[in-house]
Amino acid sequence: MIKRNSQVDIKAERPELGAERGVAQYQRLASLLRHRIANGDYPLSTQLPSITQLANDFGVAVVSVRQAYELLSREGLIRSQRGVGTHVAALPAATGDIELAINDPFAAPKALSFEILEVRRRTLVPPEFLGPNDSSADEYVCVRKLHTYSGEPFCYAEIYVPTSVFESLPKDIAKKRKLLAAVLDELGTRCKRVRQRLTVMPADFPLCDLLKMPFASPVAKMSRRLVDGKGKLLYAGVTWYRGDRYVSEIDFPVSVLKSMPGITEPQPDWPASASGAESSRLNLK
Repeated sequence: MIKRNSQVDIKAERPELGAERGVAQYQRLASLLRHRIANGDYPLSTQLPSITQLANDFGVAVVSVRQAYELLSREGLIRSQRGVGTHVAALPAATGDIELAINDPFAAPKALSFEILEVRRRTLVPPEFLGPNDSSADEYVCVRKLHTYSGEPFCYAEIYVPTSVFESLPKDIAKKRKLLAAVLDELGTRCKRVRQRLTVMPADFPLCDLLKMPFASPVAKMSRRLVDGKGKLLYAGVTWYRGDRYVSEIDFPVSVLKSMPGITEPQPDWPASASGAESSRLNLK
């Protein structure tokens, strides 16, 4: 077991960095060290090997180790000081309530906060946000925002809300709550169906920069749209979650399985093709 304030002995493990197309060697090394810090292999305040020693242990160039350390330092995970060495300075944010922040649109853990990147008015919703039988409003407000948990970004979102709906919401609501929850509260029973699609993909450079993660790291892309009974689009959004933070947990009746992949349960007073109330609370952002 690695003791607190002790120096990590990586050489004994003789790890190897396998080749990965499109990912630089220093990024692979940083990913390995980040993973070990997150898993507790390198506890807080643990001294890491010198750049020269780590380069020798992994069989990589000194410049690759230096770049890996610089990357982890920018993320706030390690701190290097001349004459003292490199130590683990912080641990990744605990998952804890982050699961609520992802799965429950109405949850508001204290560690959850929002950073507004852009509010663009009088814009049109992209055609790919519309379903076969959906229709759009005349104009929308686009909100780009970053969700952070304990100061660590874990989700980037691009959201479209009809201008009339957005203006009816409390001022600066996007800075305080998830917009989907605000729209659901504002429109109530007018909201009838939610359609969402989840895909996993590698992140590009701009997304990696926003979410503070290595290039080509996996992200969970959630596309979601909310419509009324006539198919009018009331909310549309795409959110990208860090793959190492994304957790999806859904609780629904067994009867819902019969209608997979729609995950809906028809209600007595709704057409068989409409989604039930159960689906409106499933993993909504």
